[in-house]
Order: sequence, then C-alpha cells, then structure tokens
Amino acid sequence: MPVLQVVRYDRAPEPRAAVIAADMEAWLAQEGYERFSTFVVQAAGQSMTIEVFRREGSDPFALYHPAFAPGGLRPTLYLLPNVDAMDELLQRAQQMVATLMTIAAQRGGGS
Repeated sequence: MPVLQVVRYDRAPEPRAAVIAADMEAWLAQEGYERFSTFVVQAAGQSMTIEVFRREGSDPFALYHPAFAPGGLRPTLYLLPNVDAMDELLQRAQQMVATLMTIAAQRGGGS
C-alpha cells in the first residue's frame, strides 16, 4: 500500500507529514476538519472519489485523492490556504485523474 503524500500548496515541507500519513482520518478529525464535499471523477469506465475537507483557521481546506496505481498516482493530501487554491487544485486534480484513467484504459491497465 503506497504511503500517503502530504503536500502544502506553497510546496514548503510539511513537518507533520509523518503524523498525518500514519492516520489521515484521525489527524483530520483532531485538527477540526470536516468533509466539505466529494467529487466522483469518471473516465474510461473507471471512477475515483476526490474528497475536500474544511475547517476554520490556517489551511482551511484539505483535498485528498486516493492512489491510482495504473497511472502511478500516489494517495495525496493537499493542505490549502484558501477557497481559490482549493478550486484551482480540484479542477486540476479532476482533469489529471480523468486523463490517467483514459491512458490506463488505452494501455489495458485500468482496474
């Protein structure tokens, strides 16, 4: 099982990455994040759910996408500073996942 990657929007190292990766759901709850929305990306007969979490305070949004092994995509949690960053990353993530699913299906590697 791939290790969760934790990425800050500003690309600065995240000192809590190991703690977050050990139990993302527990960390999100402890930090006051609540599920804000979910988005299902469908392409080439496959689907993946991208989750957005929200809280008050610093890094008010977190976006999670699971691994997609045929496309080499690791499970990743992005910590985001504002709604604009969340919207931008969500749009990019949806496009990237759909593209990877399409490529994997064309190569015969989709699940």
